[in-house]
Amino acid sequence: MQSRSMCVTREVLVKFYGSLSFSLKTLIHYRVLTATGKPFDYFLVEEPWSVYGALEKAMGVHNAELFVHMLKNWLEKAGCLKPVEEIKSYLTRRELWQ
Repeated sequence: MQSRSMCVTREVLVKFYGSLSFSLKTLIHYRVLTATGKPFDYFLVEEPWSVYGALEKAMGVHNAELFVHMLKNWLEKAGCLKPVEEIKSYLTRRELWQ
């Protein structure tokens, strides 16, 4: 099991987002941009603790949860075994990024 610093980082979030299909990235980008005034990659790099909130505002709770589960599965394939609740906490709690 990897530590947080190797598991859930800004770089890892960007890499995961980049691994998504073009159509899904486009949908997320424009829905988040419309809802928040900022592109989704802004949240990945500048405010990772706001990722879940931006997704929830733009696409609803169900789709925000789906994103977290997709991230969990992707992380597991990379050898990072974290529970969904812990992954979600990194996408919602600023103090974990200090």
